[in-house]
Amino acid sequence: MEHRYLRICRIGVACLFAMVMAAMIGCNGAPEQPATIAGYSSLEDLEGHSVAVVKGSTSDVLLSDTHNFSNIQIIRFASPTELVEAVMNDSADCGITDTVVLMTLEMEEHGLAIDFNLPGGFDVAVAFNPKDKELCSRFNDFLVQIKSDGTLDEMFTRWSSKQVDTVHIPDMPELADLKGHPIEVATMIDNPPFSFYRNNRWTGLEVELMQRFSLFVGRPVHFSGYLFEEIVDVLLTRNADAAAANLFITPDRADKVLFSHPYYLCKTSCFSKAR
Repeated sequence: MEHRYLRICRIGVACLFAMVMAAMIGCNGAPEQPATIAGYSSLEDLEGHSVAVVKGSTSDVLLSDTHNFSNIQIIRFASPTELVEAVMNDSADCGITDTVVLMTLEMEEHGLAIDFNLPGGFDVAVAFNPKDKELCSRFNDFLVQIKSDGTLDEMFTRWSSKQVDTVHIPDMPELADLKGHPIEVATMIDNPPFSFYRNNRWTGLEVELMQRFSLFVGRPVHFSGYLFEEIVDVLLTRNADAAAANLFITPDRADKVLFSHPYYLCKTSCFSKAR
């Protein structure tokens, strides 16, 4: 009787083990693998992850002001290039930046992919020192002209190319003939396609924008590069007359500097390594 009881126990244990294994085995006969991350689909998915942003950018403001996502680790960088490199090198799980900037980065070649686009957008404008109301007014007149004749749309189409290094500012020989006190413009040194310094010259959409404006007002223009977080202070200290640095309008900035009419609605996207 004792041997029969032990045999029944062994059979029971074997059945239980078989049931457990059956639950663990998929239809292909192999143990089911842990689910792999397919990417992020919303800000909620970023909880518990590190997110790279440009310091002072739309992304930085968005995550810093959003109290519902307190478990997101924000890592701040000086430029979009540094931000992208951080994601590529696994220094950050993902990044959030301007969608147009991402379009020009040949992301697939770098093993990156856009996970999702954030809702809404931010109005981007050229900023001026509050004492330069006349210059700001002239810029608004200039904007009306290049919007109505299609010049601004053509510029965005051209500078949104994936091969941004092959895009050039059209020749403007008239710039060399302009005399008088130059318009000092603060911009970012490494923010393609808006402004960047290549082959010892300034180029990019905002550089072209301000060169066209200089022709409009008949004054030469001079560019200086700064970190994004420095731009507003540069205007206030009168080291620049205008700032063209993909600068979006916020109430805090509007209390300090004078903004032109918006010329661009900044959309932002979350990106990470392709899975």
